[in-house]
Amino acid sequence: MGADELSFDDAHDAVLGPLLLARGVLDLVHVAQERGLLTALREPSTAPDLAAATGLPAVAVASLVEALELNEVVERSGDGYRLSAPWMVLTGDTAMSPLESLLESSDVERALLRAFGGRVDYWTMSSEQRLSFARGISPDPFAPGLVAGMGAALGRDPSYDVLRTGGSLLELGCGVAGRVLAMLQALPGMTAVGIELSEDLAAEARRRTVALGLTDRFEVVTTDAAAFDRPDAFDRGYWSQFFFAEAGRGPALATMLRSLRSGGLLEAPLLGDPEELAADPRGRMARERSVFRVVLGSWGVPDRTADELVAEFADAGFVDVEAGRGPFGNWRVRGRRP
Repeated sequence: MGADELSFDDAHDAVLGPLLLARGVLDLVHVAQERGLLTALREPSTAPDLAAATGLPAVAVASLVEALELNEVVERSGDGYRLSAPWMVLTGDTAMSPLESLLESSDVERALLRAFGGRVDYWTMSSEQRLSFARGISPDPFAPGLVAGMGAALGRDPSYDVLRTGGSLLELGCGVAGRVLAMLQALPGMTAVGIELSEDLAAEARRRTVALGLTDRFEVVTTDAAAFDRPDAFDRGYWSQFFFAEAGRGPALATMLRSLRSGGLLEAPLLGDPEELAADPRGRMARERSVFRVVLGSWGVPDRTADELVAEFADAGFVDVEAGRGPFGNWRVRGRRP
């Protein structure tokens, strides 16, 4: 149907209306999270119970809960309500990140997208924005269920045996260190070093390390990845490649190559699932990836397909390079130092 055949109402209902509704529902979730309603709704609760617990007007709580129920955030439970199954998972201890962090990170991403083409980049963001963004995209090392799940997944992959039995990991671009701190708990025999250029993120990584009692097994080094120099010191490496701009990628890979011992493996995550993207190039994953790519592209980070990242590893001197699923089901590229 062409534009001349569409009414305003038809066009609004087809494309703009669903987007505005989704944003409105997300705003309601923000409010419910901030007011403690989502935590309370992990158990069956009536609107008057919720009003009494939060000190909010009963009529306001009733309307909020009704809207959440219509939009499948909560469901009926006897005379009251409780979170629906997906939201129970999102607020539970197996969630990759706390819901609060995910919501804060979405706010930062929205601000970055709205500033597209301006003078806002990673380094001109506020420290609070950088921390919120990092926490939202990083596993929560304080979630026991997530740590247990990570341990089970790593236990099924024999390539991690070297870490399980006392090996060492180097992570370039560790951010607030959610992934590596969760791994250190899941694999009590391993040690690790995280490299992070951003001083505020590195400070948060150190704070978390202290809180988890892991200072004897994890060191955070605040420096450019290219400047780090401990040759032949690590058994495995991890490179958060989709946060490295073009100019820093070659030097980072050179650092990793000299830092690993002979035979040591390097992994780097891919953004999205290549199989799903190929099967449905206009599907939900492709659409979500395209939006996130706008943020990364505004920071000068190049887009790498699986084949391109494999070639980048090989050009840097790694061998037996391949793309495939990692122990958590996500896609990554892996290569070995000769």
